[in-house]
Order: sequence, then structure tokens, then C-alpha cells
Amino acid sequence: MVIQQLPASIALGVSGDAYAKNGLLSGCAVWYSVCAGVFPAVAKRLAQAALSGESERAEAINRQLSPLWQLFTQYRGSLRVIAAAASIMGLAERDCLPRPIQPLPDSARNEVAKVLNELALR
Repeated sequence: MVIQQLPASIALGVSGDAYAKNGLLSGCAVWYSVCAGVFPAVAKRLAQAALSGESERAEAINRQLSPLWQLFTQYRGSLRVIAAAASIMGLAERDCLPRPIQPLPDSARNEVAKVLNELALR
């Protein structure tokens, strides 16, 4: 495996929350996550399962989060979705993104709120 050939001073990481499970199970040491800032408990469970090699548990958690990953795809990235989630949860102002980035429209915010409720991420 290529990772084993790297010097100990180099740690490979994965970015893109939907890919965390695969990256961590494949030997990445770090997950650069956007969702962990808003949903730390579920992100911690996913990371712990994957880093300890519990692939079935990691897959189950990842599958549970697939509606969130689908929103990231639907809205072309995680930033606006997570900003909306933080706003819905009272962690940020509704219009918290720097310009020229625009917040999600109300219809999309409603979808985010629905997913948060379905996944009990509030």
C-alpha cells in the first residue's frame, strides 16, 4: 500500500464528508470535515468506526447520513447546506456567508430542515 511507503511525518487525509468512510477505511489518518463543526457527535461516531476498522458500523452511519450527502450534491457543495443547517439550529445567522456566496433559497432551507429532522441532527 502506498500509504505505508510514506514517511511518518506525512499524514494523508480525506476531504468531502460523503467520502470520509471510504478514505478512513482505506488508511487516511485525517478527515477534513465541514459537517463535524455542526454535527460533531455523528461525525465522531463515523470517524471512530472507520478508524477502528469497523467497516459495517461505518457503512451504517454513512448510509444514515446519505440524505445529507445528497443535499451536498444537489446544491453543488456542502458550504451552503451546512450554513443553512447551522442557521436552522440557531448556531449562525440566516445570511452568514461572505459575499458573493448567497444563502440557500427558502425551498432548499426547508429541505435541509426536513433532513435534519429525519436524521435527528438537531
